[in-house]
Amino acid sequence: MMAALAAVEVILVFGGVVLFIWRLQYTFPDFAAILLTAILMTFVIHRDRLADLGLGSRGFLKATKSLAVPTLVIASILIAVAPAGLLTLVKLEGFGKYFAWCLLQEFTLQSFFASRLLLVLKDPKRTAWINAAMFAAVHIPNPVLIPVTLLGGYVLTRVFISTRNLMPLALAQAVVGSLLAVALPASWHHGLRVGPGYYG
Repeated sequence: MMAALAAVEVILVFGGVVLFIWRLQYTFPDFAAILLTAILMTFVIHRDRLADLGLGSRGFLKATKSLAVPTLVIASILIAVAPAGLLTLVKLEGFGKYFAWCLLQEFTLQSFFASRLLLVLKDPKRTAWINAAMFAAVHIPNPVLIPVTLLGGYVLTRVFISTRNLMPLALAQAVVGSLLAVALPASWHHGLRVGPGYYG
């Protein structure tokens, strides 16, 4: 029963996210608050604990250790290819705001989608791939972010399932995303925009 409910929740919320990105953010921006409220309500219905949602201290060190090396390797590559001087564009204040945005994304992607998909599929690997594919899908048509979110989404979902902590995931996403924005030509990623905004 709960697995069937979880499947319906995933379909409806994912559809709502896609609809918001491609249309409602321009015509009904408050729909984002409705989506978030619906997600929070599912946590009550499923009686999810804060620790299960990745909001406690549980698994923090394990997640940090799992992500430290790959994040540093990717960051080093992006720093190496970045044009001289552009890294100064990564400001502390801007990074803090971007980290908060990444935390919200990981909260939605992991606490909601990964948790519900795992309840349905009962398989961490399949859950991670489907979660990653959904994450990549909401980044269409950005040619940089689609492959990055597919691979990154898989890794981050596997780490979340095994550690249940969001903070290191959001930090890794924020570091890589911030460096991507300045290391690669803006003509490739259009300021990391997705949906119709990519063309704007």
